[in-house]
Amino acid sequence: MKFAVLLLIATAGLLHAQEISHTTEPKVIHTVPPEYTKEALDAKLQGVVVLSAFVGVDGDLAEIKLVRGLGKGLDEKAVECVKQWRFSPGSNFGEPVPRNVQLEVNFRLPPPPASPKSN
Repeated sequence: MKFAVLLLIATAGLLHAQEISHTTEPKVIHTVPPEYTKEALDAKLQGVVVLSAFVGVDGDLAEIKLVRGLGKGLDEKAVECVKQWRFSPGSNFGEPVPRNVQLEVNFRLPPPPASPKSN
């Protein structure tokens, strides 16, 4: 009897481990860089906009929501940007499944132009 209980516990643990190892998260397969707004460039604003979204079984994004923004038009530019990203969907035992994801869009100012050398 004790052996049967131990075998059942071991089997349940193995099945749980298989479930974990057979689950994958969505992966970004194509990104588009974000565009700055003139207002954000003038303010020399940089940072990260955090969005949450739903990746469907087809890899398309839906329900994009702002989690943490920067303002000066960059939040809207971040949403426009991720709408152009492409994903491979998450899966469970090889079957595509919908998943919620958190996305970060980095806004970094371009480096200043090099000044010409004087002789």
